[in-house]
Amino acid sequence: MFYVLLAASLLGAAGIQYAINGFSVLACLWQFPLLTAGMMVGLVLLFLLVLFVSTLFVDPKKMVEKPSAYFRFMLNQFCRLALFLGGVRVHVTGLEQVPRKSRFMLISNHAFAFDPLIYYYAMPWADLAFLAKKESFSIFVVAQIMREVLCLPLDRENDREALKAILKAIQFIKEDKCSIAVFPEGGTNRTEEDLLPFRNGAFKIAQKANVPIVICALVNSKAILKNMFRRHTDVYLDVLAVIPPEELEGLKTVDIGNRAHGILLEGLRKRKATLATQ
Repeated sequence: MFYVLLAASLLGAAGIQYAINGFSVLACLWQFPLLTAGMMVGLVLLFLLVLFVSTLFVDPKKMVEKPSAYFRFMLNQFCRLALFLGGVRVHVTGLEQVPRKSRFMLISNHAFAFDPLIYYYAMPWADLAFLAKKESFSIFVVAQIMREVLCLPLDRENDREALKAILKAIQFIKEDKCSIAVFPEGGTNRTEEDLLPFRNGAFKIAQKANVPIVICALVNSKAILKNMFRRHTDVYLDVLAVIPPEELEGLKTVDIGNRAHGILLEGLRKRKATLATQ
């Protein structure tokens, strides 16, 4: 998206430059860069305006049963643009392990509120829908977009409502509407611990939908906000393992959770140790 906007800005600036006073060398030295920057800002604002206006036609409380290809496209493009403008460089390893032609359940650690943007950027083809805390669905614009791409609100204080969300996630996977992503820590990790204990109920999704569990580690996303517009932030996304569905049969969710927790914790510590030696 950024390069499309940049190309459009250059072409637009060139057209305006020519209309004003042709391509005189002196004018090009100062007018053309300013015109290009102005066009770029204008196009970014236009994209955001279009996205905002689009959400006005969405009921933020209505349960959506069919994913919107339009909002999925706009979300993916927004993530690419936001990370570029924010100076975020995402380094991905192990992406070849992620299924391309079938659905799956993705789990990850959760250190920063914008972590889902990293996954939409890295896996635009995966049609991810996050199982997210219900409070996220009270944020204007965010709620509309999340619902349109089949994200589901999870009420962590109400077991009955949480079960409804899990059953709906299973349904979406079985109907081939999306893959489900979960942060099994239950929220953003604001502690000094590498990984919090898991809430294991969500692993029922993979068991009942008969899909693999993709285990991912995300490191340094917490630095994005601190570094934004000041310097680049290197974020590391490592796909650590894929547990096939046949290995989940007959297991208790706590056993699945313990296995996934161990893999993820080891992956996080390994990545952090590698960065510490660089």
